[in-house]
Amino acid sequence: MVWKMVALPLLLTFLLTVSASGTERKEIDLRDYDDELMRDLDRTIKFFEPDIVAKNVEGAKQDAEILVEGFQYTEDYFSKKENAEDAVEISQRGLRSVAAALAALSDSDFDKASASARDAAETCRACHDIYKPLKK
Repeated sequence: MVWKMVALPLLLTFLLTVSASGTERKEIDLRDYDDELMRDLDRTIKFFEPDIVAKNVEGAKQDAEILVEGFQYTEDYFSKKENAEDAVEISQRGLRSVAAALAALSDSDFDKASASARDAAETCRACHDIYKPLKK
């Protein structure tokens, strides 16, 4: 009886943690993914919001070009894979976030642009949580 009192709360905590994260890793063959592009995206996403915060509009626009290219490539890449619809949706969300950041920049709304840039970065992390191989 005591083990039930200990095991049940632990089991419930585990189940709540798993369902709250909602992230299920997917194993997909990514050997043909453009790793160089991904490295460029990883570097660029780290500068996108800081460039906006610093009001470096030209730098942010250059960042956005790279990010748009990467999100478009990723959308196309995953649309050809089985069981990767969520990656396509994530890529589309990334494209919308970058477009929103650029629109806000053109209005000199740096707060809104910054929020959109953060969303783009969260989008990258969401896809990595599901698809980034632990070892490639």
